[in-house]
Amino acid sequence: MTLSRRSFIKSGAVLGGGLAIGFNLSGCAKPEYPHFSATDLQPNAFLQISPNGDVILQLHKSEMGQGVYTGMATMAAEELNMEPSLITVQQAEFYPDFRDPEFYVMITGGSSSIKLSYSIVREAAATIAAMLKTAAAQHLSLPESALTLKNGSVVYAGGEVTFATLLPIARGLPTPTEVKLKSPQDFQYIGRHNQRLDALAKVTGKSDFGIDVQYPDALTAVLLRCPQFGGKVKRFDASEALTKSGVTSVFEVDGAVAVLANSYWQARQAANVVDVVWDKGPLAGVSSKALRDERHRLLGSEEGKNVEEKGEASAATGELFEAVYDVPYLAHATMEPMNALAVVTKTGVEIWTGNQSPDIAMSEIADATGFKREQVRIHNQMLGGGFGRRIMPDYLVEAARVAQLSGKPVRVVWSREDDMRGDFYRPNSTVAMSAMIDNATVTSLQAKIVAPSIIGSFVQYVTNTLLPQWLPNGLHKKIGGLASDTDPAASEGLAHSDYEFPYMRTDYVEQKTTVPLGYWRSVGHSQNAFFMESFIDELAHRTAQDPVAFRLAHLAKDSRRRKVLELAASKANWGNPPAGQFQGVAVHESFSTVTAQVVNVSIVDGKIKVHKVVCAVECGMAINPDIVTMQMESGIVFGLTAALKGEITVEDGAVQQSNFHDYEMLRMNESPDIEVYRVDSANAPTGVGEPGVPPLAPALANAVFAASGQRLRQLPLRLG
Repeated sequence: MTLSRRSFIKSGAVLGGGLAIGFNLSGCAKPEYPHFSATDLQPNAFLQISPNGDVILQLHKSEMGQGVYTGMATMAAEELNMEPSLITVQQAEFYPDFRDPEFYVMITGGSSSIKLSYSIVREAAATIAAMLKTAAAQHLSLPESALTLKNGSVVYAGGEVTFATLLPIARGLPTPTEVKLKSPQDFQYIGRHNQRLDALAKVTGKSDFGIDVQYPDALTAVLLRCPQFGGKVKRFDASEALTKSGVTSVFEVDGAVAVLANSYWQARQAANVVDVVWDKGPLAGVSSKALRDERHRLLGSEEGKNVEEKGEASAATGELFEAVYDVPYLAHATMEPMNALAVVTKTGVEIWTGNQSPDIAMSEIADATGFKREQVRIHNQMLGGGFGRRIMPDYLVEAARVAQLSGKPVRVVWSREDDMRGDFYRPNSTVAMSAMIDNATVTSLQAKIVAPSIIGSFVQYVTNTLLPQWLPNGLHKKIGGLASDTDPAASEGLAHSDYEFPYMRTDYVEQKTTVPLGYWRSVGHSQNAFFMESFIDELAHRTAQDPVAFRLAHLAKDSRRRKVLELAASKANWGNPPAGQFQGVAVHESFSTVTAQVVNVSIVDGKIKVHKVVCAVECGMAINPDIVTMQMESGIVFGLTAALKGEITVEDGAVQQSNFHDYEMLRMNESPDIEVYRVDSANAPTGVGEPGVPPLAPALANAVFAASGQRLRQLPLRLG
């Protein structure tokens, strides 16, 4: 296919004898960033060729296990006709040209990395390939049709010439205004390459995560934070802590107490003996149970905001059937707790960490320290898990402030307890599902959601990044508040469903709360799929229909869900489980990807035992098929953990859970057999990092109903 060059193509740029192709994704203005010197990579170039011929890909998305490192290299390698392992991948620093065209900030989230980069990275590679072929044609006095690229050289009948040899000519060529991308039938790597390019370095300990970074004479800081959200230190006594070995100082920083020492263990032990009196702040007395009770009250007392309405209300005839569902707060519980290393000088701030949105973090650090954004530099590393938690900038700001106040290079390291109790949580949510049933025919489907708003608290970070820096921060927060009652995350997966009923309606009531909220893997889909697919199952049983057949009967003939559901049911041998096992099914679309899952369970000694999960997925073209399978498997384990175990509870404004003994993870012996099947597609790729999560909880709950007769409408699932 031929794609015309879009306006975001910048130019072929010269750098020390090399070649760089850069883009402007967002159209935003580009201030000067003084820390980029003439010896650096071009700050906005996706692909560069060094003077010695090395191909360098700047990874503008964060690698946190989801496979973008390999996926981006594979897409570039396809157009350059070279083994992906021959491409050098380097983590890009923030630059405005890397801002996401959908989110408008440089961010990794929404399962969008490969989807949004599919054309961009390939066009960059195809542009360089075209320039090198033109250069080779001039160098060899041959027509371009006689030339091909292969593993860092241009090959012709009589031999080959390296990229490095061609650079002097290529640098003088104009950037093509149009390039031809490979057709899918000609792909050698896309859809075929399965080697994780980051795997060897990770398993041998050579990969640098944020917690691995070393800096000369850096101290380690442990922070004591108020257990109650929004609280702060009233007074503290650190006299005993200061006598401990290795401790250098103890001081207050932005409502917390920082303990600095030569090592983490020294800082942690000293922190344990600091006597702190806390001002509990505005959430003192708040509990998750009280918040749940309030949501149930709001279901009856508040009309809410209409999100979607299809069909005529008069079509809803018959008998009313209702069910109320609840889900709790959930923590991210990443394998690597939050950490950041900061160095603050008179001229600026440098941070080494793993973060999903360095753009947002730069603005928050600038506000907290008094520097300009352009004086803040973030060196992003591999992330030991993100799931949305590392979008938030709090731990980077902490490191910058402690380093600023101490005058020393400082590494802030959170404990597991810090991480569990200081998270930005998946919202708790309550939904009333209702339907009208007329002689075994469902004539309406309605949902009324009561949940807090993620976007209401998050938008201020985006506006703080995009609005002029001279505007007061209070204005950023005010703008964020204006968006809260239209939070699309609260209704995604309930509104705009593929299901077809004569009348459909979705309403949203915002619950006002200040418990910190954040984006959790699959966001609103994580709970809304549970609500929708559990209720659809209830309707199937209430109308005496097979759950798969009922779903198919209410999906359009051209619905993508239909093919995926049919594949999952076929591969799971739906309706014929092994003796003693029972099946449940769910199908859901999120992040432009459709996933269906069939779960086999049994009840053993009054407990739920999950034997097998069969997953079918349609995600467009699979850049790396094995990575798609891995992400479905990891999403299933992630979702199964939440469905069976996950619950964060709040008492007196503080989280009660502290570690994996009371916020349990799925153990290896509890993990079921998992089979993943893909619906082949030549369409552009869609997201895979998150869509494996949403169908698991409802498919499991539906299987438990089949096994026990108990309809569980609250997560985590607990048999009565």
